[in-house]
Amino acid sequence: MGPRPPAHQQRGNSSCPSVAAFGSNIHVVWHDDRNGNPEIYTKRCTDGGTTWDPDLRLTNEGATSENSSVAVSGSNVHVIWQDNRDGNYEIYFKRSSDWGTTWSPDLRLTINSASSYYSSVAASGPRIHVVWEDNRDGNWEIYYKRNPTGNSVEENTGFEGPRVQGFKITPNPFATFAKAPGHEAERFSLYDNSGRKVGTYKGDRIGEGLGAGVYFLKYQEMLKQVQHDEIVRIVKLR
Repeated sequence: MGPRPPAHQQRGNSSCPSVAAFGSNIHVVWHDDRNGNPEIYTKRCTDGGTTWDPDLRLTNEGATSENSSVAVSGSNVHVIWQDNRDGNYEIYFKRSSDWGTTWSPDLRLTINSASSYYSSVAASGPRIHVVWEDNRDGNWEIYYKRNPTGNSVEENTGFEGPRVQGFKITPNPFATFAKAPGHEAERFSLYDNSGRKVGTYKGDRIGEGLGAGVYFLKYQEMLKQVQHDEIVRIVKLR
């Protein structure tokens, strides 16, 4: 008789794993039907693969949640998967900002009557990138969406409103604060390298009071009919 398998293998099937690492921190996600239907589970290690935390169940909707993907950037862990809780398969997203200790609520990324499958996520600095296959046009095509700040993956509503013209930050690098010429009275959101929002600044005092470091600046949408996706990297010297 062969060796006894681990307990979680006896209770159901574990399929479609995805793994991501940042330094000595490793995160694995997969779907598992140990509770009767496929759900998304995760497991983490903080010492380079030597010891592992217990399995953590990320979905609990009574639907089929499967084909997950994970990406890590700094302390941010991003997980996406396909899920039929809404009657057809849609792509969902979940994020942890503390190495997988606590998790945000589920966020639905696709909103259409088609089926969306086989998503994959990648993260680089403050940006998150998501791709999946989708048959909304009558045949299977690849779709993409992103979030430049890392806080979530923003919905793409298809709305096209008036856009703010491209902005320049000067001086950059700066020691005390920087300005956005022509946009001094407007507001900008500033994010650190992990994607955490550190403040909102008017265009004539950007970065004032912050410590030295690399930051990412995004135009603050003061009105819903104004959209602007440009991100500017700024450096504070001291």
